[in-house]
Amino acid sequence: MEQARRPTSSKDTDQTLDTEVYQPNTTGGGIPAVGESQSDNGSDPGVVPMNENEFERTAIRCFRYFIIVLMLSATIAAGVASYNYLHGEEGRDFQKEFDIVADDIRLLSSDRLDAFRADFRSLSWTITGLAKSSNATWPFYTDVNFPVIVSNFRKTTGTGMIALSPIVHNIVEQFQWTNYSQTHQGWIQDHLDFQAKKTTIAAEEENVVFNNNNNEMDDIYPGIFRWTDQGRVREDGVGPFLPLWQMMDAPQDPSNINLNLLSDDAYKQVFDAVLAQKSPIMTDIFDDMLPELKESNNEDEEEDLPMSLFVHPVYQDVTQQQIVAILTASIVWSPLFVLASDEATPPVDVVIEEGCDRKLTFQVTGPNVEFKGYEDLHDPAYDGYETSFDLAHSIRTHYVTEFEGCEHGISIYPTKGFWDQYHTTAPASTTGIIVGAFLFMCIIFYLYDAAVHMRQKRILRVASQSEKILSVLYPKTIRDRLFGMEDKAEEEQPKGGKKGGRKRLNDDLIKATKYQLKQYMKSSPGQLDGVTGGFDSKPIADLFLDATVLFADISGFTAWSSVREPTQVFTLLESVYRAFDVIARRRKVFKVETVGDCYVAVTGLPEPTKDHARIMALFAKECVTRFEELVGMLETTLGPDTGDLGIRVGIHSGPVTAGVLRGDKSRFQLFGDTVNTASRVESTGKRNMIHVSEETAFLLTAAGMQDQLKRREELVSAKGKGKLLTFWLKVDRKEPEQSEYMHNRPHDGFQNGDGAFVNKPTNYNNTCLNTDASNYEAIEEMLSPRVRRLCQWNVDILARHLKQIVAHRDAQGPMNQNYNEELSRREVSICRQMDVLDEVVEIIPLPGFDPNVYKRQKDPNDIELPEVVMKQIRLYVACIAAMYHDNPFHNFEHASHVMMSVSKLLSRIVAADDILNEDENAAEANDFGWSIHDHTYGITSDPMTQFSVILAAMVHDVDHTGVSNAQLVNENHRLAAMFDNKSIAEQNSMVLAWDILMDSRFHDFRRTIYAAPFELDRFRQLMGNTVMATDIMDKELQALRRNRWDKAFNSVNITNDSIVDPHASMVVPEGTKDKVNRKATIVIEHLIQASDVAHTMQHWHIYQKWNERLFAEMALAYKAGRLGFNPAEKWYQGEIGFYDHYIIPLAKKLKDCGVFGVASDEYLNYAMENRQEWEEKGHGFVAELTAKYMGDVQKEEEKVEPQPDKPTAIAAPPAKTDETGSVTSQVSEAISAMSGSVGSGTQVEIV
Repeated sequence: MEQARRPTSSKDTDQTLDTEVYQPNTTGGGIPAVGESQSDNGSDPGVVPMNENEFERTAIRCFRYFIIVLMLSATIAAGVASYNYLHGEEGRDFQKEFDIVADDIRLLSSDRLDAFRADFRSLSWTITGLAKSSNATWPFYTDVNFPVIVSNFRKTTGTGMIALSPIVHNIVEQFQWTNYSQTHQGWIQDHLDFQAKKTTIAAEEENVVFNNNNNEMDDIYPGIFRWTDQGRVREDGVGPFLPLWQMMDAPQDPSNINLNLLSDDAYKQVFDAVLAQKSPIMTDIFDDMLPELKESNNEDEEEDLPMSLFVHPVYQDVTQQQIVAILTASIVWSPLFVLASDEATPPVDVVIEEGCDRKLTFQVTGPNVEFKGYEDLHDPAYDGYETSFDLAHSIRTHYVTEFEGCEHGISIYPTKGFWDQYHTTAPASTTGIIVGAFLFMCIIFYLYDAAVHMRQKRILRVASQSEKILSVLYPKTIRDRLFGMEDKAEEEQPKGGKKGGRKRLNDDLIKATKYQLKQYMKSSPGQLDGVTGGFDSKPIADLFLDATVLFADISGFTAWSSVREPTQVFTLLESVYRAFDVIARRRKVFKVETVGDCYVAVTGLPEPTKDHARIMALFAKECVTRFEELVGMLETTLGPDTGDLGIRVGIHSGPVTAGVLRGDKSRFQLFGDTVNTASRVESTGKRNMIHVSEETAFLLTAAGMQDQLKRREELVSAKGKGKLLTFWLKVDRKEPEQSEYMHNRPHDGFQNGDGAFVNKPTNYNNTCLNTDASNYEAIEEMLSPRVRRLCQWNVDILARHLKQIVAHRDAQGPMNQNYNEELSRREVSICRQMDVLDEVVEIIPLPGFDPNVYKRQKDPNDIELPEVVMKQIRLYVACIAAMYHDNPFHNFEHASHVMMSVSKLLSRIVAADDILNEDENAAEANDFGWSIHDHTYGITSDPMTQFSVILAAMVHDVDHTGVSNAQLVNENHRLAAMFDNKSIAEQNSMVLAWDILMDSRFHDFRRTIYAAPFELDRFRQLMGNTVMATDIMDKELQALRRNRWDKAFNSVNITNDSIVDPHASMVVPEGTKDKVNRKATIVIEHLIQASDVAHTMQHWHIYQKWNERLFAEMALAYKAGRLGFNPAEKWYQGEIGFYDHYIIPLAKKLKDCGVFGVASDEYLNYAMENRQEWEEKGHGFVAELTAKYMGDVQKEEEKVEPQPDKPTAIAAPPAKTDETGSVTSQVSEAISAMSGSVGSGTQVEIV
């Protein structure tokens, strides 16, 4: 009982309970009661005082209350935030819709006035030409065609009255005019006859009205006159005079014919201005037209609406030297503001400000325009939403009112009806639902917490009772070892005799340790052999005091390998490791192991070496140089981004424990702090650089290599080591162009030394079209080394698929006739077709499956293409590469990346492995080819299809300008006009690539692709459909794809039995062929669409790389004024919207197609992971991109001009933008840059 009487510390009794909980009887068991133990131990407190328990309970209770208050606060905050957000969202929708309506009114009104001016000018020149051709002498000319040409003009312009007034210059001409007008007044009858034919009134009624008018023809005043209070009075001035002559509509009351319009002072001002400026003039607005200029037949229509006069000169001839007549037309203002949509939009008020303070108001509701009055009648509550603009700058305005000198100004305001349509009770109701959900969650949490608390009390009560018993019997050190040793009491009993308390305790500790070891031996396989190792000899191990350890890790390998086939991954590792092994053998370096992409080596063992640090340094330098050479060469076989791989090397020197770790798969192993430190030095290094520790640097300095060391500026923080002083070991590289794969190298001319993209003019984009270069070397000199390697990789891919075409054609047998001449004519005909979009078809007919061809076809790898064909392929690829601009994103490297994704998906689409997994003997079956053909809708049976998709991927962005199709349209770019503002970039790429292919230099290449006209037509269809599929924003193409998808995959699928029967006739019902070909067409389009944005569905680092390039390209466009918004402002939310609305649905479509196998799951998983990682890291990434590419723009925008004699104001921080506002527009601009076809404000839809 000495151990029981030993005083215990409070640590031994940290678990407490009420002393009344458990008191065992000490009479028979030897275990004292609680009270006895406390009295014997003296200082043992036994039980923690109740005040500590009370404190803990109070703390827990307070914390519980705090949580409840916090949740209630969160509920209130969520309600307020949701209401503010939803209310603000309605306001943003209101503002957006109002901006659209206001912009439509601005554009339509100005365009209509400009069109009216152009049409009126055309009418004037028509009259000049007709007068010239009739040899008439002004002013004595009456145009017999006047009603025809004026009627057409009024139909297109919607104008009112139009009058032709010749200029009578003097009294002599006035006298002559009197006779002329009397003898030629028959034009009124002719005009009325013409109007009668155009009207809907019955012929009889028209004759009655017309006859009445005939009675009034004699009232034409004999000469030029003016109106006075006494009536008509002959003009007696010296001239000039402007008699009112031909009119349309013809006057039924001709009393105003021969009225001198210059007798009106206001009109004379306009006339003088026309003569002085020799240009058309529009007058100001007046509500009541001059009676003489009213429409004779429509006096009651629109007479109260605001109007203006448009006065245009008529010249004697094309020299425009002499004005011989004046055309006058009345313009009603209301139709100028009619919106093009037939649907009623929310009403807006249009206020026209004429002169300096004269105003009038219209209310526009879609196609309906209402005149409200001659003052500003808009609601002042909406002054903050005012949109103002000047009207038709191209039209001169002359004011005949007192407000001379002011221009027409248009202001547009929303109305209350507009406001009410976008402000509803939805925010309040939604907020109520959110608050209710939060309250419900609070109640659930409280109930759950109460249940957990009750259960916890029961568990703690039982645990405290057990701990109380052990705390009484044993001190803490022994008690801790007794846990998990319940069987010890059963196996070992005290064997008499008492020992000292401390010795007894030590014995128990030793026994406890041995007991644990014995239990481990019993539970381990092999029992004693498992402990001793099962070997007769001791382990082979030793301590090496002087050694240097190297860790070399491939930087970027994880991301690179995620988009490669397993064979390509092992090709890289085997090539690199084999090269390192060769260097290691020559340098006497011991290779320890390779773990994944990490290479571990050591010097100084197994045989000790004094200069182990110098040997390892030379080995590391040679390895880095060799690695840079290898990845450059391997890029031609392993594809894009291989040359971007780097190697990170870390070296540390010190003692190492090394030996053979025996057992299954025995190997040599290193242990010790030196190994760990070397790993830390490597992980904190930089790509393509050698990072050495201070200990290694000391040894290298002693070896005379101090000039090759450079101290790292900052200390390195290594896990478990603290701050380390490290050095960089210089690498002896070759010429810069041969070692371009450094992390900070320029990126093919558009990335500077700081890693930021810059503009670089391209001088070889039209090389293949504008020069006579006929060999690869002529084009190669213009390409960077990196692009040359990518060209070689593209050539290998095209050649491999071209061999499949040749093998398939050879298996089909020789052609029955020579199609060369017919092919040449067909090629010329196709080259004349500029509108590729019109060639897009719903269904591309693919050839059926021929089992005989399948059996006869030999291995394409055994095919040798003629050398002339290979030369033409290399030249064609070089030409295509030269046609790409040095854009940061849309460049030849992007095309190669798309091509790599297409090649990968095509390799996965071949479902032979899936069939073999189900039946190992399937390959021997006669219908094995049928099974693959059926599963892939015929794509795997047609090498032409695969080759066409590969080639389309390479050329789909040829000559891309770095801006969207919408921007090209806005700029009135020549390409926009050439392709009718539709799929501009895509059609341009297709036309250029096709024109190059049709060049005489590639005749043999073409004849290898297709040997018959039907093959040429199918090749053209496949190329056109595939390239046009990259335009995801064309509405017509969207509808075509959606309709095709619904027909193919949303309807009842065809059963395998109904598609093909390998043992039946080759004739398949036409309906079945269409269904299969429709699915094949969909698979092809989704394949190229997914590949075009494959970086979003690949490893995060690859996504980061291409996302930065896209940002850089849009930043360059923004700085150049070719992008309508700052890409940094919505980049984060735009990417989320891009994933949610396009990428993830597209990945799901790949899966739904059912032919891509595990590749579709891989793409979908990466898309989901990247989307989640972007949500977490996107803000920081965007901030880095903004600082890198938009820093100068931000500084320029943040400049605040100080006010004189006042302190400079601090610029307010930029307003926070909601996470969902204007997502559609930003998403569309992002897709625009990627696809080259998306315009701002277009909704992205995956079809």
